[in-house]
Amino acid sequence: MKKNYLFVLVIIILQFNTYPQQAGWNIVKLDITENLNSIYFTNDGVGYACGDFGTIINSLDSGKSWQTIPNPASVKLNDVFIFDTDNILCVGNSGTIIRSSDGGINWETINSGVTDDLLSVSFIDSFGICGARSQTILYSSNSGISWEIAQSGYMGGGFWGADMISPQIGFIAGENTIFKPLVGKTTDSGQTWDFVAFYLNNNEGRATGVDFTDEFVGFVSSRVWDGRGAISKTTDAGINWQTTFINNSLWGIDFPISNTGQIGYAVGDIGRILKTYDAGENWHEQVSSTSEKLNKVYFLDIDNGFVAGDNGLILKTTNGGESVTGTYDNNSTAFNFILSQNYPNPFNPSTKIKFTIPQSSLPGRDGRGGFVTLRIYDVLGNEVATLVNEEKPPGTYEAEFSTDQYNNLSSGVYFYQLKAGSPQGQVFIETKKMVLMR
Repeated sequence: MKKNYLFVLVIIILQFNTYPQQAGWNIVKLDITENLNSIYFTNDGVGYACGDFGTIINSLDSGKSWQTIPNPASVKLNDVFIFDTDNILCVGNSGTIIRSSDGGINWETINSGVTDDLLSVSFIDSFGICGARSQTILYSSNSGISWEIAQSGYMGGGFWGADMISPQIGFIAGENTIFKPLVGKTTDSGQTWDFVAFYLNNNEGRATGVDFTDEFVGFVSSRVWDGRGAISKTTDAGINWQTTFINNSLWGIDFPISNTGQIGYAVGDIGRILKTYDAGENWHEQVSSTSEKLNKVYFLDIDNGFVAGDNGLILKTTNGGESVTGTYDNNSTAFNFILSQNYPNPFNPSTKIKFTIPQSSLPGRDGRGGFVTLRIYDVLGNEVATLVNEEKPPGTYEAEFSTDQYNNLSSGVYFYQLKAGSPQGQVFIETKKMVLMR
């Protein structure tokens, strides 16, 4: 893809001090202290979370406020799925499945046919799969009203992650009897399975979550048995895996956009939230403002996401978890990274993007700026253009994005992202929307 950029440089030498950051994730205050193990939302802002001791809470206002929902379960509930605003299903320990068809007012206990702890559940349309301890797998073709057993009775192991990507194709992830991560694939709606076991670069561990962006490209989060975390990626439907290690155990993973999705999130111990912009090639830590264990992450789109964690914790973001740079007052002068809104917006055929790189992001003021990238993405997270990709001294810059060489670009929402790394290793990242009108 050809690059098309024009820079108008206005260098302004800045003397500045350190700058604080405001987290892109906000803690939602709840009146409960039970651990929350899963969270799920519909497009119209209705969400449910479930947790220990049969806890179910719901939100009708996009996660701003939550209410506790009475239900017949008293065991630990491990996963929740919402079909629509009326139909909700939760799975939990001791073979527990409960289902509501009236928006959580009344709940029915469903016979699972097993007594294993049910750990994960996923549906596409009316077709669903459920993973459990003892490597048990259930499947349903009627939105969870009834279930069949695909396999059960193994010694050890289990499936902590499930992902149905079509009515026929689904994936399940966990561990086998000898503590190797184990991923299964079905092509007949959960009735039969093919499995691949693999080491995390010669390490034993447990796959804790799974998300495939298409039939071939998928990701699993893991807990390595030495206490580290890992993210593994496959591009051949789970046959081969490449693994990246993280300092702390990871418990959930989510890629919001299917089919060539580039942007994804993973969560884990001590408040760890990671984000990738390039389909798992690199992972960047976000500010969560908590040290609680984070169990599940779910995004409606690339901006709006939620995390469920221990001690009744829910986190919410409306900007993809991006930290917003604040200002530091030094002799009444504020200095900070700045990414301005493009102008004009909406635009056709071109628009200008202004940004400011300060002298340093930590005390010392050595006069250097940092390595800077400014890229354009479509709504699927695919890179459209790279406007800046080089070391930049401190200053204010203006880059022009023209669609003249991109005739295939359609009208709609696009995103531009500024990423600037300081000499001291800190990274500033901010993303903004813009609209192309043909």
